[in-house]
Amino acid sequence: MTEAGRRSERRGAARLLDRFLGSPGPWVLLAATLVLHVVATVAGADPFAMVDLEVYVEGSRHLGDGLYDFVTLPLELPFTYPPFSAMLFLPLGWLPWTVTRVLWQVASFAALAAIVFLSLKLLGRAGRGATRPVPHVRGVVVTGTAVGLWLEPVRTTFNYGQINLFLVALLLAGAAAVGPRRELWAGFTVGLAAGIKLTPAITGLFYLVQRRWSAVLWSVAAFAVTVLIAVAVLPSQTWRYWTELIFDPGRTGPVWSAINQSLRGALARLAGHDVSTAWYLAVLLAVALGVTATVLTARAGDRAAALLAVQLTGLLVSPISWSHHWVWVVPLLLWCLLGPSSRLPAVRVLAGLWLAGTLSYVVSLLIARQDPDQPATRPGWESWLGTVYPVLGLLTLALLLVLGLRAGRAATAVPGPAGARR
Repeated sequence: MTEAGRRSERRGAARLLDRFLGSPGPWVLLAATLVLHVVATVAGADPFAMVDLEVYVEGSRHLGDGLYDFVTLPLELPFTYPPFSAMLFLPLGWLPWTVTRVLWQVASFAALAAIVFLSLKLLGRAGRGATRPVPHVRGVVVTGTAVGLWLEPVRTTFNYGQINLFLVALLLAGAAAVGPRRELWAGFTVGLAAGIKLTPAITGLFYLVQRRWSAVLWSVAAFAVTVLIAVAVLPSQTWRYWTELIFDPGRTGPVWSAINQSLRGALARLAGHDVSTAWYLAVLLAVALGVTATVLTARAGDRAAALLAVQLTGLLVSPISWSHHWVWVVPLLLWCLLGPSSRLPAVRVLAGLWLAGTLSYVVSLLIARQDPDQPATRPGWESWLGTVYPVLGLLTLALLLVLGLRAGRAATAVPGPAGARR
């Protein structure tokens, strides 16, 4: 096919997509998704199990009698978040369990829709001050919500009743904020998210590389307030968490499990046991890639890419990154499809790889196959498949770094005046 033919084909596909987004089609797709979601959930072996949500609720009920000493049966899951988060979950313990589960699912759908919209806003494709507004914003948000539910990290977040979608939406709201109070709001979102689950604290790097010192200071202040509140209400539990439990990653679950999609988890499965030296080297590589990619993409003006580089770095270097922590794949795919580099073949390939990795449910299949009694005994092909998110994460950081370099060179390559030639 000639180049003109390919351009004509792309224009035809774009017209069809535009018609779909402007029609009732997205709403029909969302309705079908909701029906399938309910059917898939109710037809499961344990309908609406939402085991992590149950831990949150039980934690709120153990605020005064051993927040970090109880386990939720039958999986014997402990409470692993900072004490402040258990205080936030307190209202959940006042509701009937079925009501809590249904409300959490509804709120999770709303958070997923917010993630899609806020990602578009951060990309300059929607909202006030959008530089390249996308046509049919509502249709894009509805379609993105309907499709995003079936990505493995999002799907398992719903299944477990996890909090990840709310945290991502909160951090995106801060990153995409505009107006005179945007620094305060940006810092507040980071501090609050870190006070709930600690790992979002890495988002501060996003503001550091942009030299947004006010946002950084507000994030530190907001985080400090969450700790002080916990100290005032739960002094002994707070002291124990910040001086003891925070240094025990194994308490959150087995490092070797296929559900742990961090670099440490991937290397542990490849080696057949937990690793140290190899993990430290891998962390150094990821940090170097991630920080460089963040700096370069931020300088190039691609704030969405910079934020994604920070979050992927955090997921890679954390000792534990469950597969449902990778819900950042939603804004990542939107960046691939609608970002400033969306037409580059490498970016399209990256989007295809992420779609294959998350829609194939390879991680879920590996979790179902693993033997809990012999964690280090697994076929080599399963160990290699179990590196899917870390490998894709490193590839993404490398691509962002290259794109940042190219943008920097293009910005500095200013040709001299014609008269300067000799």
